[in-house]
Amino acid sequence: MSETSDTQIGAGGGARKFAQRAIATVAVLGLLAWVVWRAWQDAGEVDWGGLQLRPELLVAAVLLPVAAFAVQGLAWVVMMRGLGYRLGWLVGVRAYLLSLLGNYIPGKVFIMVIRAQVAREQGLPGLPVAASVVLETLLRIVVGAVLAAGMLHWMGLGQIYLGGLIALVLVAGVIAHPRVFHALGNWALRKMGREPMPKAIGATDLAIVMIGYVGFWALYVVGFCLLVEGIMGDEVRSVAGMGVAFIASQISSNLAFFAPVGLGVSDATLAEGLRLAGAVGAAGVVAVVARVWRTACELIAIGCGYAMGARVARGDDGSAPSPD
Repeated sequence: MSETSDTQIGAGGGARKFAQRAIATVAVLGLLAWVVWRAWQDAGEVDWGGLQLRPELLVAAVLLPVAAFAVQGLAWVVMMRGLGYRLGWLVGVRAYLLSLLGNYIPGKVFIMVIRAQVAREQGLPGLPVAASVVLETLLRIVVGAVLAAGMLHWMGLGQIYLGGLIALVLVAGVIAHPRVFHALGNWALRKMGREPMPKAIGATDLAIVMIGYVGFWALYVVGFCLLVEGIMGDEVRSVAGMGVAFIASQISSNLAFFAPVGLGVSDATLAEGLRLAGAVGAAGVVAVVARVWRTACELIAIGCGYAMGARVARGDDGSAPSPD
C-alpha cells in the first residue's frame, strides 16, 4: 500500500475518532443538562427551611462506601489467587483503591492500567490483571442485577424491568463462567503471545468473591440511603426504591464506557429511577448530591490507597504463599 493511502486511512481513522468523541461529549453534556434542569425544578418544591441535616448519618454515608471499596479489593485478591497468581492482601487492596482514579478518564482503560502497574510490584503480568478487571465487572453486575431484581419483586413494582435484568444476568453470567472466561482469556493471551492463566477460578473462590460483592453492594447501598436520609429526612418515601435506583445507576455507569464514571448516564439513571420508584422527593437534587458524594468517597478511598503505600514500601505487604 502506498504512503499516500496509509496517510488517507490514518486521516480517516482520526476523523472517525474525533466524531465519536464529539458525539459522546454531546451526549454526556446533554444528560448532565437534563439532570441539572430537573434538579432545579425539584429544588423549588422542597421546603429547605424545614430540613434538618444529620451529620452522624452523613459521616456514616462516607465511611460505608470506602469500606465497600476495600471489601471489593479483598474480593479481587481472592479472584487473582483463584486464577493462580500470588498477590498479597495489602498490595491487592491498594491496587484496587488506586485504580479508582481510572474512573475519571474516558474509556476507563486506566482502571486496568493503574491496577496492573501496582500489582506489578509482586511480579504479576499486566494482561491477566486487566482481564480480571473485566471478570470483576461482570460478576459485580450479576450480583447487583440479582439484588435489584429481588427488591423490585419484593416491592411488587417494575415487573417490566425484570426481563431486562434477567437478560443482563444471563449474558454477564455466561461470559463470567469460570470455564468460559478462562477459555476466552487464554485465547486472547495466546493471540498476544503471552503466557496463559495458570487455572480457572474454582467454585470455593468464586463463591467467596460473589459473597464479597454482596457485601460491597450492601455497604454501598446503605451508605447511599444514609446520605439521602441525612439530607432529605421526611422526603424519603421508599428505602427499597432508593436501593434499586442506586444499583441501576451504578450498573449503567459500568456499562457506559464512553464517559468518566458514567458521567451523566449514572446521574440520569439515578434521578429517573428514584422518580419511577417514588422513593424520594426532589429526585434530581438527590442525583446531583449523590454525584458529589460518590466523588468524595472515591477520592478518600484513593487517598487511603496512597497511605497504604508506605506500609508496602516497608515490606509489610500481606503476602501469602502462592496458591496451588
